[in-house]
Amino acid sequence: MAPSLHSQYNYAEICRLINLAAIINVQTAQRENQRRGWTARFVLLSVLQLALTSTGLAVPTSALSDALDKSEAIANLEFQIADWSQEQFAQQGLYNFATQDRRLQVPGCKTFTFSTSTSLKEPQSAFMLKVSCAETGWSRLIRAKANERVAAKVALINVLTPIAVIEAGRKVTAKDFTASQLPPHRTPKSALSKLDGSVKWFSARAMRPGYILTEKDLVQPRRVLVVNKALPAGTLLTQQAFDVTERATNIPRDAITSMENIANLAASKLLHPGDILRRRDLTKGKLIRRGEKVALLSQGRSYAISSEVVALEDGFLGEQVRLLNTESQRRVSAIVTGASQAKTLSTK
Repeated sequence: MAPSLHSQYNYAEICRLINLAAIINVQTAQRENQRRGWTARFVLLSVLQLALTSTGLAVPTSALSDALDKSEAIANLEFQIADWSQEQFAQQGLYNFATQDRRLQVPGCKTFTFSTSTSLKEPQSAFMLKVSCAETGWSRLIRAKANERVAAKVALINVLTPIAVIEAGRKVTAKDFTASQLPPHRTPKSALSKLDGSVKWFSARAMRPGYILTEKDLVQPRRVLVVNKALPAGTLLTQQAFDVTERATNIPRDAITSMENIANLAASKLLHPGDILRRRDLTKGKLIRRGEKVALLSQGRSYAISSEVVALEDGFLGEQVRLLNTESQRRVSAIVTGASQAKTLSTK
């Protein structure tokens, strides 16, 4: 039995001959009229049949004609793609189009249309070209790959990098950075191109030369209370024991930011100089201690009398304590209103 057209034996040679014949036939048809076109096809089929017979392959003319039709359709598509590429890129051979894929069944079409969703304003290394034939309703996506490496022209982005090592928590200005340019694919989304000189900036982390500055790397400082001398547990807090300082890093969430928030409170533990005062460090202050002198205010609708008494017990803000008037030896119940201060509640 004679081998078929799809035999693996010398298949590459058969395909080469058919493709060559298809290109010759398409070129002939483009140069000459239809009458001479079919004559050229007849001659090509005869030449192919003779060439294949000499190699020992007996291929039916009908199978050879079908193969030639398919090759002619692909050759026709390639010519039209070349024209489209010439019009689109002002040159041919810039891209290689995958038209020789065996899975691609190209119909005979007088005019193909081409479109792509990729912007071709800048050179692309590869893109997908949609090929359509309105006559048959056929359409396929064909991959286009650049024959040479494409270096797309992209706008560079301005970035800032440290001139020297910057430690975390240090105040920084524009003078601490140098400007450079990078392509978009090497630039973080939140990269900064300049610093607002009207704002105080501190580094949120350590940065070295070459590091690209981003929004997360800078923070604005917060005013916090910092202990300026050792405060034993239970010590009543006063403004003199703290400094108001600007800090940008290692700030606790419960940091105290105002002197107003420490009135009538005491340290709940030993506080060391340099510590940031936190809410967890606060407890009720013992405003009156047993045996100390207390300024007592006795007040009515039409009078207000101040006197000095002695505390008979400890007292916290808002609590009721017993006091002794040393002159009359009377005991008085009063409400603690502040450090060594109380207001009468009743007398005995």
